[in-house]
Amino acid sequence: MKVSLKWLNNYLALSGISAEQIADALPMLGHEVESVTKTGLPPLPHVVIGEILSFEKHPKADRLSVCQVDTGDAQPRQIVCGAKNFKASDRVPVALPGAILPGGFEIKISVLREVDSHGMMCSARELGLGDSHEGLLILTEKGLPVGSSINTHFPRQDTVFEISMTANRGDALSHIGVARDLAAYFDKPLATPHTQTTDLDTPPQASFPINVSSPACPYYTATRICGVKIAPSPDWMQRDLEAVGLRPINNIVDVTNWVMLETGQPLHAFDCAKIAGGKLHIRNATAGETITLLDGKTVSLETTDCVIADAEKPLVIAGIMGGEDCSVDAATTDILLEAAWFAPGNVRRTSRRIAVNTDSSQRFTRDVDPGMVRFAANRATDLILQTAGGTCDNQPTIVGQAPRADREIPISGKYIRERCGYEMPDETILDVFRRLGFPVRKEDTTWHVTVHSNRPEVDRPIDLVEEFVRIHGTQSVPSGAVASPVLPANDAPVTLFTRRATTLLAGRGFAECWHYTLTDEHTVSRFHNAATANALALANPLTSDQSHVRPSLLPGLLNAIRLNLAGHNQPRRFFELGRVFRPGQNGELRELFAIAFAALAEPVAASWKQREPVDFFHAKKLALDVAALAGIAPQRLVFATGDAQGALWQTGHSGSAKDRAGNASLECGLVNARISQEWDIKGVVVAGEVLLTQDNFTSPPKRARFAEWSPFPPVTKDIALVVDSALSATEVLDKVRSTATKAAGKEFALENVSCFDVYTGAGLPEGCKSLAFSITFRAADKTLTDEIVNKAFEQIISSLEKGSAFQVRTKNQTS
Repeated sequence: MKVSLKWLNNYLALSGISAEQIADALPMLGHEVESVTKTGLPPLPHVVIGEILSFEKHPKADRLSVCQVDTGDAQPRQIVCGAKNFKASDRVPVALPGAILPGGFEIKISVLREVDSHGMMCSARELGLGDSHEGLLILTEKGLPVGSSINTHFPRQDTVFEISMTANRGDALSHIGVARDLAAYFDKPLATPHTQTTDLDTPPQASFPINVSSPACPYYTATRICGVKIAPSPDWMQRDLEAVGLRPINNIVDVTNWVMLETGQPLHAFDCAKIAGGKLHIRNATAGETITLLDGKTVSLETTDCVIADAEKPLVIAGIMGGEDCSVDAATTDILLEAAWFAPGNVRRTSRRIAVNTDSSQRFTRDVDPGMVRFAANRATDLILQTAGGTCDNQPTIVGQAPRADREIPISGKYIRERCGYEMPDETILDVFRRLGFPVRKEDTTWHVTVHSNRPEVDRPIDLVEEFVRIHGTQSVPSGAVASPVLPANDAPVTLFTRRATTLLAGRGFAECWHYTLTDEHTVSRFHNAATANALALANPLTSDQSHVRPSLLPGLLNAIRLNLAGHNQPRRFFELGRVFRPGQNGELRELFAIAFAALAEPVAASWKQREPVDFFHAKKLALDVAALAGIAPQRLVFATGDAQGALWQTGHSGSAKDRAGNASLECGLVNARISQEWDIKGVVVAGEVLLTQDNFTSPPKRARFAEWSPFPPVTKDIALVVDSALSATEVLDKVRSTATKAAGKEFALENVSCFDVYTGAGLPEGCKSLAFSITFRAADKTLTDEIVNKAFEQIISSLEKGSAFQVRTKNQTS
């Protein structure tokens, strides 16, 4: 937003405060200054308007002319000039002897090639009005008096600040808003304008019928002004608008723009003759409706878009831009002046969808002050009556009420001092609140601070502390010794895990990603369900594409793959670590630590060597390795029967597991082909995600200790079991492992159990399958004999057949 220093002086006296001081103060107030530009003509004593009476070629210089110029003196002045773009009777700026031009150049009587020159005719650049130096600045305005000061006919010099406003400071998107902050910072009185037009305490019957049915418009007002005459706006108003980058159009439109820039409240003027049916209806658009905006763009509307319509068609997209069908033109005589408050989320969503961003939408999406609606309407009414004539019946139509009002926040001086960390007297704190315009009502040691409706982001005691520090200034914080706690000897468990997981995944060829923790409703619903989306929705999102906390890291990784494929980049494996949120069984929100990875199954680019594609088992192995780093051993995980839940996973090619204590879960497998197609990813994507609760990081992981290995050889025995087809291999393996551990006892150790074969088909009972396992034993102090191993193996067979519904199929010899 651009702010004019000259305009600011209408609301507070900034004399004695330089533009440089203001530019330094604005960032301290939270308003980043992107640029500072000087415009207009600086004070130039001894620079007047002159008229060229005649000219002739210089007798001793082909490129110079000797001119006779009338500057209002008794006799014409002789001035030597090198420009060629003038003729007799032209009026130009003339710098007389003694004048000092921008840059410190002083004009004196001089002799040029033996000819006296009593002054200098000036170009635009020499006056500081631009970069043009190709010739004299020819003044084309008629009636300029010869000999009058140039400053009386040019706008005085102004300084324009281009400021970047944060999303929560909609109140500062106006000259009054910026002036209010500067008045508090420099402790200057703020002078807001008074209006001649006022609302009656009990408004009579509305003069213009309006019906509001859209929930996006809780407060709508309209004022009818009849008999206006369309003409150019006054010069002062045009100069103000041009200074901040707006193009003057006509007196009605310019007034609405000027008042918006003054107060921050967007306004809109309808031509009453173009409102079909003589009635406005603020409603949601119907499916298939279109509107052609003032910029000529035709927009298709959706049922969530709020519009202002007449009996036939939509006329305006609420809070964004008006349509061609109701614009004010030269034939307009009666206008309806709209001042309303539209819901920020609705305006933001529609503005982003149709890709139309205006000064109006910028303010509504930042939650402008609803308390400014009627003041801005009355201010604009005054200016329209002054510049366009007409009459106002003082009967505004008001539908609904302002969605918020002033509120009190209880706080104490002690609370502020504790939060700031240094001492200051109560009087200092109260003085800052006075400068901010926050009235304070004392009740014992509690202060009840009134915050006006223009500051919705100041809603808690800690917000008042921030306001105090913002105005009191960080430079006022007393200096002191920095108390630094001793650093802990070890990093936090979650930090150690993050470091190890990053090392593991990076070593496997994965590139790390960082994404926003917020996502949009569509993504949550698409990957999970509507109930999860409702549970994870933010109460007050800033943008529609960041309206929910994320329940998973995988959508971000799919976006990374899509982006890199579109850019023909080589990385095709990505991982991310971060926080995610899931709804709990009792409705509570659970914060989990997540590690996710995603990779293309096969490389996109051709290679000299064909490698094995990444598949489900690669993803499972990687997920188990990650879980193991958090102390979740594979034995603690129970894999569910069937596929992983959710639309992300491909049926028949995914799986999920949870640990027995409920502190970890994982999902892995192939991404659903439909999801890949929606994300414009060509090829199979293999992914996985491990979710960990905070209980996994309450203590540092156990330090690995050296264990002496056995110098004696292992003994491996194979066993095949006929089991029910519904049983998972993991369940059977767990049973075999626990049985073998008991059989080994303390005499020797069970080293490993692995499943190496699955058989279904002829020779097996119906509904059964055969699982073959290798069981490896090793002793630390001796070589195991067949007698010892066979005895243990027979115990294993006996236990499996008696203690479970397993049938031993074969018995292998000692390997």
